[in-house]
Amino acid sequence: MKDIREEWLKVVKKWALSPDSPDSQAYWCKELEIASQDKIKEIQSEKLEVAFRYLWEYSPFYREKFQKAKLTPHDIRSVEDLYKIPVTTKQEWVDNQAAFPPFGNFSPVSHERWTQTGWMFFATSGTTAKPRVFRRTLHDREMWVYNWARTLWAMNIRPGDGKKAGDIMMICFGYAPFVAFWGAHYGASNIGIPVIPGGGLDTNRRAFFINEYQPTVLVCTPSYAIFLAESMKELGYDPAASSVRALITAGEPGPCIPATKKRIEEMWNATLMEVMGCTEMAPVPLLYSCWNDAVACAKEGRVHAPHLFEDMYLPESVDPETLEPVSDGKRGMIVASNLYEESQPILRYTIGDYWTIDRKSICSCGRTQARVPGGLTGRADDMLKFKGVVMFPSTIESVIREIPEAGEEFAVEITLDKGMDAMLIKVEPAHGVEDTVENRKMIQKKVSEAMKMKVGVSVKSECLPANTLPRTEFKARRVKDMREKVH
Repeated sequence: MKDIREEWLKVVKKWALSPDSPDSQAYWCKELEIASQDKIKEIQSEKLEVAFRYLWEYSPFYREKFQKAKLTPHDIRSVEDLYKIPVTTKQEWVDNQAAFPPFGNFSPVSHERWTQTGWMFFATSGTTAKPRVFRRTLHDREMWVYNWARTLWAMNIRPGDGKKAGDIMMICFGYAPFVAFWGAHYGASNIGIPVIPGGGLDTNRRAFFINEYQPTVLVCTPSYAIFLAESMKELGYDPAASSVRALITAGEPGPCIPATKKRIEEMWNATLMEVMGCTEMAPVPLLYSCWNDAVACAKEGRVHAPHLFEDMYLPESVDPETLEPVSDGKRGMIVASNLYEESQPILRYTIGDYWTIDRKSICSCGRTQARVPGGLTGRADDMLKFKGVVMFPSTIESVIREIPEAGEEFAVEITLDKGMDAMLIKVEPAHGVEDTVENRKMIQKKVSEAMKMKVGVSVKSECLPANTLPRTEFKARRVKDMREKVH
C-alpha cells in the first residue's frame, strides 16, 4: 500500500510545473499563471483531497480535530467540501505546543522525520508571548525556492544573460529564525541572481554597501526602506541616485497605502513591490506584486492589486464573527490553506488580516489568478474603534504620509481622558524641513486638521525634534492602545 506521505509529495511536485527555469520572459510558468479558474479549482481539489488524508494519518492534532467534526479520511474530495473542515486558530497551536512541548503535535512531520529530512527551524517573534516554533523540511525548501522564483520573475527581477548585467539583490533583515526573506534569498540564488546578505550589517554599513557595490533590488520592511533612505542622506549619499531600481517589502503596509508607496518610491527613485504571508502557513508569498501593476499604480496614484498564489494556496474570505464565506468583491477575514509543504500543509488557518478577493479583473501582465485590490487592509487584532469610528493603523499612516512636512516616523497613543477616548499622534519634521518651534507647531496643526477632515475624529498631535522617535528594521508597531490599562 502506498504511503500517503509519498502520495502527497508526489502530487505537490506534479503541479510544480517549470521547476528549474522560466517558460519565457513574461512568465515563469505560463500554464499555471494564466490558467482558468476551473483549472485552478481542479488543481486545488486534487491537492486538498490528498492533504486532508495526509494530515489525518500523520497529525494527531488534526486527526482529533477532524474526528470531532465527524469527518472520515474520505469525506474531503474537492474544494466543494472545504467548509466541512473546521478552521484552525493561532491560539489552538499555542495551546497545543504548551501541551506537547516544544513543537506540539499538529505538524505531520515528527521529530524523528525532521532529523532525517529536516532543513531549518523557524519561530515567530515572541514579543508578547512564548514564540511559536515550526520545523521545515528539505521538500519545503525546494517548494520555497520554486515559489519565490515565480514571484521574483513576476516582479521583473532578472539574472544577467552573458552580455547584459542582471540584478543584484541586497536583503536587509536579521537572518534570525524568522521566515521573513529566507525564501527570497534561496529563490534568487537559484535563478542566478546574486545576493548581498545585509543581515549582520548596521545601517551605516548597509548604506556604504549600497553606494559601493550597487545592488539593484533592495529587500526589507517599508519602515526600514524609509529609515535607510534617511540614513543615507545623513551620510552624504543620495538614495534616489543609487543603483536601486526596485524594492520588495513585507511585514507591514507599504504599497497598499498610496501615500506610503509614493513616498518610498520618490525617496529611492525606484519601484516598490511587496509580498505578504505569515510564518505559520504562508512562509512564502500568499500574495505578491507584479511589475506591471506596481508601475501602473505609481503612474495612476491608485492602490495596487497583488496576485494570489492560488495553485499553492486555497484562499477564502469569511465573516470574522460567524466564519461563514464572504463572496468575492466583499471585504472579509482571511482563512487560507497551504497546498505544498510537507511540514505545514495546514487547512483553513485563520490568518487574521482582512482582504477583498477579485476574480473578475485581469492584470495587464496577463496573469489570471485572483487579485486582492489594496492588499491586506489590516489585522483583526489591530482594528481600532476610536470615538465610534472603526479604523486600522494604516488609516492613520495614510493621513500622515500625505503631509509633506511630517517626517517618516510617527507614534500613536490612545488613552482614556475622563472616560472619553483620547489620541495623541507624535511626529517629527521631515528631512529638509528646518527644525524650529514654529515649524513644529505648523506640522502639529496639519496632522490634527487632516485627521479631523479625512477620518472624522479630533485628536491631539505633537511634533518632536528630529530623530526622537525609534526606528526599526523589523515590523513597526506604532500604535499603543492603553485604554484597558487605564482601568
